[in-house]
Amino acid sequence: MTTMIAPPDNVLNGYGTLKSIVGASNALFPSVPNFHDYLKDETYLRGNAHLILRPATHAEVTEIIHTINALREKIPRAAHFFSLTLRGGGSGLSGAAVPEAGIVLDTSRMKKILEIDPKNFIIRAECGITLAEINHALADLPLYYAVDPSSAPLCTLGGSIATNAAGPSSLKYGTTRQNLASLCFVNAEGNTATVGSLPTKTSMGFSLTDLLCGSEGRLGIILDAALRLTFKTEERVLLIAPFPNDASAMDFVFSLRQSGIRPKCVEFIDAYSIAIAAIHENAKAILLIELDGTKEQVDYDLKRLMAISPHLDFHVAHGEKNQTQIWQKRKSITTELKKRFAFKLGEDIAVPLSALSHIASFARNKASERGVETAIWGHAGDGNLHVNYLLQEKSALEILDTLMLELAFEVTRIGGAISGEHGLGRLKRKLAKATLPSVYFQIQDQIKKAFDPNFLFNPALDKEEV
Repeated sequence: MTTMIAPPDNVLNGYGTLKSIVGASNALFPSVPNFHDYLKDETYLRGNAHLILRPATHAEVTEIIHTINALREKIPRAAHFFSLTLRGGGSGLSGAAVPEAGIVLDTSRMKKILEIDPKNFIIRAECGITLAEINHALADLPLYYAVDPSSAPLCTLGGSIATNAAGPSSLKYGTTRQNLASLCFVNAEGNTATVGSLPTKTSMGFSLTDLLCGSEGRLGIILDAALRLTFKTEERVLLIAPFPNDASAMDFVFSLRQSGIRPKCVEFIDAYSIAIAAIHENAKAILLIELDGTKEQVDYDLKRLMAISPHLDFHVAHGEKNQTQIWQKRKSITTELKKRFAFKLGEDIAVPLSALSHIASFARNKASERGVETAIWGHAGDGNLHVNYLLQEKSALEILDTLMLELAFEVTRIGGAISGEHGLGRLKRKLAKATLPSVYFQIQDQIKKAFDPNFLFNPALDKEEV
């Protein structure tokens, strides 16, 4: 966190102009009691800002950008006071929405459903709507939006696109990027453009939807988007498979994927996480495996799955009520850990399936050497694990720099990625720059300058600090 410098009078006058765009109740200053809620996400990072703006319409967003550009031109030495850090639901795990200075643009008031098109399997909605609200709007249709991060009740559509969010079902149905048809965004000059198309098959040169998806708010403000919908399935079955240790569970994941069965989800949960969520009484590791499809498909896949290791004591949960209870326990792990530890950092690595067991052991052993407790779970079916470092004292956070860097180098060495679904944000950019070729970032810097040459959007993500 940098030292807070009070804005000069001419900047405060500019803030007054910006306040008039959104209205006094939606322009928050540091004296407001809940102001600091907008300076953080779900990491341990805390930031600084001087103003929170909460627009409700596309027009207000574009007017804000035009006004800020005019103020930057009028007061060039105060440009950092007129930067925009973009924020959705604040559920991010990378620090991308943690501001360094200037203005936080909170888009959570922009939450209209603009169109539901069941003939083309599309829903179009504004950036501030949550993923849970999207599926609530589809409740009476045979369609749903398949991207399912655990934070769906908080995760906004714009934020999910900015981070290319994913979840357990991404194994079968893909991440945000695979379910994004088109989006409307506003650039650093205040001009809007709609990019992408409804057909899944296009060949139109550079894909700007793919570029903006995962850009962490550095290239423009996503105003609304059209999403591809999936048909609700006839049958779902959830299995709990217990194992004596991490390695045997992860070896089963590899065998399952080799079998050709296409599960919806394959979740790994370690012994510590099992215990605090009360998911199983005796297992040292478990897999949650969900199958979906027609009843005939699910029955057939269930028999094939059990034949992979006939000695395993599978518990099969039928019915939505039973399955929901099990998933609620799985999703309660983070909440339970936060009750027990003052500081929790959830790493988000993705590795080849053959390296799952190795990387879990590597992360746990390195942490143990430094006296740091760990809890590991995640979407093992596609190699995405959440390594959680658990600490009680703030002074111990510096240990995480070493642990995260060691893990980043090892993940990169074996062909993995240091983030599977959370993004780099402020938390991991330094790690990425230490482990990836410099040309990787040179090209990204050129793209950034093409979209946002004056560093209006999320400038903290283009610095070396944190």
